[in-house]
Amino acid sequence: MRISIKHLIDIALVIIFYAGFQGGKYFLNNRIQELGLALTLMLFLYTATQTALLKKDINWRWWFWSAPLLIIYVMGLSSLIFSINADTFILPSFFAAREFLIILLAPALYFLIQLGYPIERLEKIFISSLIIILINYLFHYYRIVLPEAYFSRGYMSYIVTYDEWRGYRLKAPTFALFLLTLYASFMLFVKTTTIKKAGWIVILCIAAYIWFLIKARSQMATLGLALIYYPLFFSRPRRISLFLLVSPVGLFLIIALGGVLIDTFMNSDGGTIRAASYAIAWEQIGQYTFFGYGQSSAFTKTYQDIFGAKFFPSDLGIIGITFKYGMTGVLIYIFYNFYLFKRLMWANWFYLYQYKKINPLLCSLFIFLTALSINLILNPGLAYMQGLTVASLAISITGIYKQQSVHMNK
Repeated sequence: MRISIKHLIDIALVIIFYAGFQGGKYFLNNRIQELGLALTLMLFLYTATQTALLKKDINWRWWFWSAPLLIIYVMGLSSLIFSINADTFILPSFFAAREFLIILLAPALYFLIQLGYPIERLEKIFISSLIIILINYLFHYYRIVLPEAYFSRGYMSYIVTYDEWRGYRLKAPTFALFLLTLYASFMLFVKTTTIKKAGWIVILCIAAYIWFLIKARSQMATLGLALIYYPLFFSRPRRISLFLLVSPVGLFLIIALGGVLIDTFMNSDGGTIRAASYAIAWEQIGQYTFFGYGQSSAFTKTYQDIFGAKFFPSDLGIIGITFKYGMTGVLIYIFYNFYLFKRLMWANWFYLYQYKKINPLLCSLFIFLTALSINLILNPGLAYMQGLTVASLAISITGIYKQQSVHMNK
């Protein structure tokens, strides 16, 4: 049987999303990530070439060059800075930052849809990938002997955590879990067949069970808060005025409760280690303010080799980002965080106005980004593989709806 190019693209997208949401980190030392990045690069080059030849009514140069230039800046500068600060070779650090290559997915998906790939098909492939990722997590949760993995000296020790209250836990693909929980919830209110609704109930139960297993308190809290924010403030344009009215009160409450939250955070399990890591990070930020300390590599020197075995910048929230990339990196991160927020908010309004109904995927992406924005200080997730995958999908889809709006207004 002959396989069409569209089916090959379907398979490639499933692998890309699977790798992007770290579904392969439970086996083979996450080597599937390399396959996902390679397929992303191939898809980008293929779709860019085809659109350059066949499409003349799009801003091709912007879509082609913006992602590679951002990637070169982040990977190149962070590896150069680390090589200078730690007196190491630059190439290992450059390749250690390779997860940023997933950003090429944004223009690749935009070009792909321009070439006639249905956006509805992309949505189905994406959601199917999330379902596969959650089932994959449950399989490995019961396959891996968690205490044995936790006390091992290899890669597996990094994907299992432990504390007295929650016990041993396999690190979950939290972003995939977050998005699928939202999407399945929205699908319960969409007009469809009874069998499909029953299927979404089953998926929602699987998601709820994983939430129970990982007991991620802060993520569940921000999920609930974002779900409240969306209908109150962001579901329609006229409600923004209410948000602007109450936002000063919210800011005052955050400031008032800030001390309590920080004290609780520092006194939770691992708080002493976290406090010591923050002290190290602050000291280095004072010395390397603008560009940070850079990207380490396991092939030369790691952060643990330099600052101690328990020092992991990825556990330090926005302070960890500042440590690695400096104030310039933080400013870039904050810009893109709220740039995506604005694009997704507008796309939701446009879809509701144009089609007189909500788009479950757009709503899920927007609520997810709202939750990330609320928890920005502790969890700047868009700077890592899972968040970069979500951001790339959001950029491409909102770009398509933006173009539709421009054509409608002509």
